Amino acid sequence: MRSLLCILIVVLAVIACGCTSPAPAQTPSSAPGIEATIAPPVIPDLTGTYAGPMRGYDEGTGFSDYANETMKFVVTDQKDRIFAGRLVFTFNGTQESIGVAGVIAPDGKSFVMAEKDNGYTTGWILPDNGIELTYLHEATPYSAAIDTLKRV
Repeated sequence: MRSLLCILIVVLAVIACGCTSPAPAQTPSSAPGIEATIAPPVIPDLTGTYAGPMRGYDEGTGFSDYANETMKFVVTDQKDRIFAGRLVFTFNGTQESIGVAGVIAPDGKSFVMAEKDNGYTTGWILPDNGIELTYLHEATPYSAAIDTLKRV
């Protein structure tokens, strides 16, 4: 009798613990990856020529709007998010050209580029065929500039 009572208690304990309930429904072994839920960005075509004013700060000189100087950003080649071209500056009638290469960010709205022997620029693609470039140069004299350009 005592054995039967022990077996009955064990059976009731197992039932009370839920050990006899069915197994939970199986979840998929792998959830869809993030790439399945995010559409690929639209890669803007930057090829072309942009022109506009420059504003900046140069160590020793201070703030300037570079009144007698012009700037062009010319993108000559682009493959997917990578592009190349040049920056063209006109200082007092003398033209200087600097090679650049850059990468458009995955969001399709900004980019970074290296200027040959001259520092780095961050850019934003603006509405109405505009681009804003911000330039930082840490050498002596250090400088910073903002260039707001329009496609011409």
